Amino acid sequence: MLRIMRSFALLAVALASCLVAVQAAQAAPPVVPNGEPFEILSPAGEYCSFPLRISGESAAVVRPGSPNGDLIITGAVAVTVTNLATGESRSYNVSGPTFVDAQTGLQVFRGPALIGQPVSVNAEDTFLIITRGQWTFDPTTTAHSFRGRIAHDICAELG
Repeated sequence: MLRIMRSFALLAVALASCLVAVQAAQAAPPVVPNGEPFEILSPAGEYCSFPLRISGESAAVVRPGSPNGDLIITGAVAVTVTNLATGESRSYNVSGPTFVDAQTGLQVFRGPALIGQPVSVNAEDTFLIITRGQWTFDPTTTAHSFRGRIAHDICAELG
């Protein structure tokens, strides 16, 4: 799994910087006060061998992290990932934060995070995982460092 090259290219754009922390799976999505709904549809083979939908609500905000332009992305986000072939789904309570260093472009995900590597980035291995710990990516979205573990392999859990 160290091949987390360009790990969240499609997912990062789709979630508009809401690649965020995820807590334990729950039967129903948590309520997100003042959340904005979003939905991402993915064909079979893009992340998992089956078509999937990532839907949820986000109240995440981007705010300045320092005078030099660093950013902090934090706030409540709840996601539900559904295997569209079987209808099976898992919901996660998502809470951030993500830090972006304006000088280096490093992106740091602290706590649990939803991270995906789609086939559209010409990756050898595709996946959609939930991590726990601290994961750092360089500006090309290559894994720079990590301390933690993979908590959930969503494709395996929903496959």
